[in-house]
Amino acid sequence: MEFGSANGSQCLSYDVDQARLVLVQDGERHEISIRAQAHRLVRYMVERNEASGGPALCTHEELMQAVWADEPMHTREELAKLVWEVRRKLEPFGATELIENERRRGYRLQSCPAVAVEPEPSAPRTRPRARTAAIALGTLVALGAIAAAIVVATGGNGSDNPQASAAPLRTFVDRVENVLQQAQNGRREIAAALTAGLNCSISPHEAGQRIASVADNRQSILGQLGIFQGPTQQADDSVTYLQQALQQSIEADRHYRDAFFESAQSNAGCPPPKNASFTLAARSNARATAAKRRFVATFNPLAVRVHRKTWTAGEF
Repeated sequence: MEFGSANGSQCLSYDVDQARLVLVQDGERHEISIRAQAHRLVRYMVERNEASGGPALCTHEELMQAVWADEPMHTREELAKLVWEVRRKLEPFGATELIENERRRGYRLQSCPAVAVEPEPSAPRTRPRARTAAIALGTLVALGAIAAAIVVATGGNGSDNPQASAAPLRTFVDRVENVLQQAQNGRREIAAALTAGLNCSISPHEAGQRIASVADNRQSILGQLGIFQGPTQQADDSVTYLQQALQQSIEADRHYRDAFFESAQSNAGCPPPKNASFTLAARSNARATAAKRRFVATFNPLAVRVHRKTWTAGEF
């Protein structure tokens, strides 16, 4: 089974028989190298698209089943990291949007339209629709059972018990603060690399490498936020603002990385001259700061309610 592409489009093609992932972009084909778990992820999403006749929403639960089957101790964070790995492979081609995240629900993959192939008369091919449908049905049944259990377990323990009602918010705030602490560490590492690169205590190439490493770590942190579920609309809004802030910070990091690499290639001397990438980095930083301010204005009141630390836009 292989998916093809219409002229001028951008999509992902997966050849199940040869286990090959190909980016089809403006009539050109680029093979994307991914590891075994990513192959299972992409194959399942392509099969779901075929069964649905278009890009299908694949829930976190069914994707985890497709990748790890009944192996224990796997988490949504691992799934988010796996999706991030595939996106990272697509990043040099500007095609990361071909895997879309629907927050709290799952992912969609933009695969190419199926190429019509006449089946062999003597050996018609059976597509795995039944298996896909069975997995989807089993997932829905399991989710329904979990939801019913939650309703039974929490019945009568809501508004009558302030401590019980505050518990989900406290858990949410603690999880966000863990992300903020990681982001804070990344900010310090970026600042150290920038300072060292600009005052020539390390080479421009070394500065670019350090910044690139931090940007990759920040991308992993951003992936964690994709599965956060806030107990209130205000909590959900705070996560959205934090995602926007981290996205802009990562974009700034990558512009700084490019700026130092360009300086290294041109042997421009010390200190590195301010090139176009430095200018783009400053613009992304400004957008990140604006998003951080929206985040702290939304998140800090929640932190105060459960007696946790408040943050400023300059800390992470």
